[in-house]
Amino acid sequence: MTDNRTSMPEHLEEYWQKNQQIWGLFWIHLTTTMGKLAEELIMIWETTEAEEWIDIVDWIPF
Repeated sequence: MTDNRTSMPEHLEEYWQKNQQIWGLFWIHLTTTMGKLAEELIMIWETTEAEEWIDIVDWIPF
């Protein structure tokens, strides 16, 4: 998870240009409460496999 919206996009592009993978990245909306964040992460943990998130960038909450 990150709230780094400044340099992170550049780092991601560098990885993908070198044909490297990331294990997924979640951007967190600034208004997301800790409770909602916990709920979303638990739901992700219980319903998906880590491999499903390779090279995926998504927002929490969905």
